[in-house]
Amino acid sequence: MKIAVTGAQGLLGEECMRTLGAEYDMLPLPSHRELDLVDFNATRDWFLAHKPDVIIHTAANRDPDSCERDHDLAWVSNVLVTYNVVNAARELDAVFVHASSDAVFPGNRDEPYHEFDEARDPINLYGYTKLASEKLVLQYLPKHFNLRLPLLFGRTGGLTRNNLLKARHAALSGQKTVAAGDTFSTACSVRDVARSLAVMLKTPFYGTYHFANSGEVSRSGYLQTFLKAIGLDPGWITASTIAEMKRPARRCHHIAITSLLLKPVFGITLQPVEDALAETVADMKADGIL
Repeated sequence: MKIAVTGAQGLLGEECMRTLGAEYDMLPLPSHRELDLVDFNATRDWFLAHKPDVIIHTAANRDPDSCERDHDLAWVSNVLVTYNVVNAARELDAVFVHASSDAVFPGNRDEPYHEFDEARDPINLYGYTKLASEKLVLQYLPKHFNLRLPLLFGRTGGLTRNNLLKARHAALSGQKTVAAGDTFSTACSVRDVARSLAVMLKTPFYGTYHFANSGEVSRSGYLQTFLKAIGLDPGWITASTIAEMKRPARRCHHIAITSLLLKPVFGITLQPVEDALAETVADMKADGIL
């Protein structure tokens, strides 16, 4: 089976390349300079030439603040690009894996959102673009896995795309990292997502699925846990409030997701977030990153 991956150098995309590459023929899309996914015909031509059986679509603008600053760029990056890749998948009759977000929910309740909750009323533009992308996938492609993902972390993505590595680099450079301490959410290891996909892609049980390691974290708390685990002072992370940080995009003070389907459908149980962070540290050491 041949699997094409958009955003193959990103946090999730690179992990899919590595983990699924042990079993499948992986095909990373060219860089943006070589293939602009905003170009409908160029995108179609590339996919029709390579004919993947599966397309994992992780390429997107995941920064809520930049989406809020430039609405046109947000819709182009997250919706128009998805439209182009979705149409290529439809023409090829390829299985489509879509990396969506917990931002499709408003985060206005204490209990976690599950797969049967209606996605509606996002609180920022990023959430609206991800909800629009989901609708494209559901409308055009019966053979899809729509993955709703929370805060992601892992060993991949490099310094520019990995918040753990950014915090480490800042600490080693003698600089503090400011992160919100009053927002709490679920989180998920990209290794757990990729390992789950290795199971899911062997089935025809298409649909929407939620991914989250059990437990919740704050943005500052999980960075502090990481620095402590690698022998650095967690004091390099400064906990602030969303109000103090004055970000352009609104944030949920609490949002959690959970899955009612992964265990009964695929036999998948995701590990606690503390264990997933410890595994990430071990992976980074094994890869020589730390």
